[in-house]
Amino acid sequence: MRRASVSILYLLLAAVVCLSPLVVGGQEPSTSVPSNGATAVAKKYLGTIEKALSFSSTEGGNQDAIFIGQSLHPPRGWRTVVVSDQGEPRLLWDSFAIHDEYLDVTGLSSINAEAYGHNGYVVTWRGCVPHQCSDGRIGFALYASQSRQTYRAHVSTLDDNSYRVAYYPTSGIPVHYREKLNEMMCSDNGISRPSALPLRCSSR
Repeated sequence: MRRASVSILYLLLAAVVCLSPLVVGGQEPSTSVPSNGATAVAKKYLGTIEKALSFSSTEGGNQDAIFIGQSLHPPRGWRTVVVSDQGEPRLLWDSFAIHDEYLDVTGLSSINAEAYGHNGYVVTWRGCVPHQCSDGRIGFALYASQSRQTYRAHVSTLDDNSYRVAYYPTSGIPVHYREKLNEMMCSDNGISRPSALPLRCSSR
């Protein structure tokens, strides 16, 4: 009986050793603190820095630094800048490139940056047309490091209390980024009836 128990223990240990590279390989990219050089570039655009994170732009790729804060010029509104943190720091993307009334961000909690599996990272945010932030006109967007593109979705509440969803660009959004936008819409507290959205939402 003791010999059988020992054999089972060895088999379990062998399985752990064999599977451990798969576990490590499945980990998300780790974050780090942006360099002083990248921070200096961000301060040209941001009057305050409320969040600062650094991610690999793609699996094994260069480091990018994401800064979220209040705009410096003009001195109002929330703003996100992405800075290359490899070699000489340089601006890669500025949220002011998007002029979208649906994406008026009301607070820091509406903006986030996160590792995205082995596909680098995404910067996500939620906004709305002023005073239409609940079952009104709400916007969702993400900047994807892998494609260096921004993808958006608008949710408009219609007179019959149904919802209309429009994506931008209207075609060609990679499936995984479109699914991320859908996930954001389905879990948003400003949409009181996610089951009425013209897309499939899992129950909250």
